[in-house]
Parts: sequence; structure tokens; C-alpha cells
Amino acid sequence: MITGEMTVIKGITKENSTDIYNWVNKEELRNLTGTLYPVSEYEHEEWIKRQTTSSDRKLFVIYDKENDRPIGSIGLKNIDTVSRNAELFICIGDSGAPEGCGSDAVSTFVKYCFLHLNFHKIYLHVFESNPRAIRCYQKAGFKMEGELKEHHFQNGTYETVFVMGMVADA
Repeated sequence: MITGEMTVIKGITKENSTDIYNWVNKEELRNLTGTLYPVSEYEHEEWIKRQTTSSDRKLFVIYDKENDRPIGSIGLKNIDTVSRNAELFICIGDSGAPEGCGSDAVSTFVKYCFLHLNFHKIYLHVFESNPRAIRCYQKAGFKMEGELKEHHFQNGTYETVFVMGMVADA
């Protein structure tokens, strides 16, 4: 377990797979995660298998510390062990999650990545249409590093994707 002030991050269990499946299929979250269409149980099962067995990615579940209820997922992808960097992703799927739990989970997880996993840099991509996530990442210490103009097509239009990053000891 990785313990923050508001959240606890744990390894995924088989029971968590159902929660993640329900979160990824929430229509209101698809625009925030870039999921284009509802995900089938078969696709989800394969995705979970890849996330939990591949050496270049890792998936965890975020729990509300107060009541030990799963509220989202967080993880790393594109793990580069030579350059010691990885791409962060997070999804708070439970609409009843306490305010600030996303920031707590991000800060807690990134600190763990730097102190215990010896990463030098954690970076992420975020849609310009998600100012709440941008504020969350900035609060956790991420800085804007660049933008990919008209990079993501969604709802009939192209939008910019921001690249944000944080370096250990910065």
C-alpha cells in the first residue's frame, strides 16, 4: 500500500476489475480519458491483463482512506527503465469521491515513484478541455512542458493536448 493524507493506493484485485470496467464506460468520463466508445467485457479483460503483466506499465487502485472504498485508478505506462521516466495516468471514477482526493493520489503516487522506484521524471498528457485535471497536476507540482496543437479529435473538433512533467528533486 501507498498511503497519502486522503487516499490509499493498492495493487489491483480481481474485484477491482469490475469497478474499473464501470468507470471506463461512464459516458461523462469518456471525454476526459479519451475513450472513444463503450468498452466490452472482452476488451476490458485483455486491457487489465496487459496492465498487470507488462513490464512497461503498472496499474493501481485508489481508495478513499476514510472508508476504504475504491474511487479510481492510477498508474504508469511507457515506463523507460534506461531514462528512468514514465507517463502517469489517473481516473477518479467514483462521482462521490471527496474533493481533493485526485490531487492527493497524484502527489502521493509521484512521491513514491521518485523515492522508492528511483524514477527521474514523471510526465503526462492532459486535454485542454479538462481544466480541473490541469489544476490537480499543477497543485501536485507538474509544470507545463509543451503542447500538441489540434492533437486529439473529440466531439467534432480537434483540441490541444498539454504535456506536463515533473523531475525528481525539482
